[in-house]
Amino acid sequence: MDDQQRIVELRRMQRTATGLLVLAGIVFVLTSVWRDAAPWVPFVRAFAEAAMVGAFADWFAVTALFRHPLGLPIPHTAIIPARKERIAVSFGRFIDQNFLNPDQITERIRRHDPATRLAHWLRHPKRGEQVADVVAESLGGLLRVVDDEDVSQALARGLSQRLETIPAAPLAGRLLGVLLAGGRQRDALMQLVSLLAEVIASNETEIRRRIAGELPAWVPRIVDQRIYERLLESIQRLLRELRENPDHPLYQQFTALIDRWIVDLQFDPNVQQQGEALKRELLAHPVARELAQASWRDLKLTLLAQSVAPSSSLRRSIAVAVERLADLLERDQEWRLKIDRWLAALVAALVRRYRRAIGEFVTQTVNSWDTADVTRKIELQFGRDLQFIRINGTIVGGLVGLIIYSVSLLLG
Repeated sequence: MDDQQRIVELRRMQRTATGLLVLAGIVFVLTSVWRDAAPWVPFVRAFAEAAMVGAFADWFAVTALFRHPLGLPIPHTAIIPARKERIAVSFGRFIDQNFLNPDQITERIRRHDPATRLAHWLRHPKRGEQVADVVAESLGGLLRVVDDEDVSQALARGLSQRLETIPAAPLAGRLLGVLLAGGRQRDALMQLVSLLAEVIASNETEIRRRIAGELPAWVPRIVDQRIYERLLESIQRLLRELRENPDHPLYQQFTALIDRWIVDLQFDPNVQQQGEALKRELLAHPVARELAQASWRDLKLTLLAQSVAPSSSLRRSIAVAVERLADLLERDQEWRLKIDRWLAALVAALVRRYRRAIGEFVTQTVNSWDTADVTRKIELQFGRDLQFIRINGTIVGGLVGLIIYSVSLLLG
């Protein structure tokens, strides 16, 4: 019901209550004039007289809540305008203490079983697509408004702070041990030699130029080619020997070297200091920031493209996740109980943290309203019901007057 409808209802009830007062007055006048016309007339007169008293008393009480009756500055009238600030404080405190009680809210959440309701809601055939659309569009909107420079700086700063707390050398030693566990040293050596052969074969011109630069000027140009060919041939022959001979001595040498590296990286203080120095140098290098910027830029572009495309893998993944969540909640009672507990704990924590702020916000909001506006809002909200007080006062007052008059006759 809007304010206009409330005004119409209030005016109608006011006319009804006032009409009863006027009717009681007319009856009182008529019964006073023809008091001896019949034996029952005095009883009607007593009813009408008491009804007028009750009607006037309740009219005064109801009117005094909102304004001065008849415009007279009678003490303890116009209560709501005079006590708006106290009403605002009381209202805010009432909201805080009664509507924002964490225990009551938690109990209500558990009683309504939100996890089961969520499962039924997610079961709608199009719900997964709807959730995917909302998430993707929200993500796209968020990505469009964020500042790329701020995000990349935050990523670089967070990565640096995290890496500064991790000892570099021991971590490298453990990773090397995991990568080469189970006799993988032979495969690693083969890969290294094969890579070396590929590098030499693909950089013939540069290698020959460097060889020629180290040779005396009088040496024929054909020499650098022979040296290069011998170098490439040696690497290729070594690679064939490693493939054909599982017990090649180079395997044992390489394994011993790797094992020593793993031990030194994890336990040698000098190696660890060198690792920390290298880590700090890398983190301070501009390439670290450039890497963070490039990573964020690529991630943002990918997510934006996924959020816009109607049939993107992102939307499909979200829709599938929604369906799986619905399946999980429907068949697993333990998960439903967990979600109910998590939701109840989350809401309770938010209420405990912000309940006072919400109450103060309500108080400040009411205080910010114009006094006349506050009075009008309250009167429109409760005025129609208050008119029933006037109506009931008229009727009850008349009945009480009739009883008193009857009792007085009996006692007389």
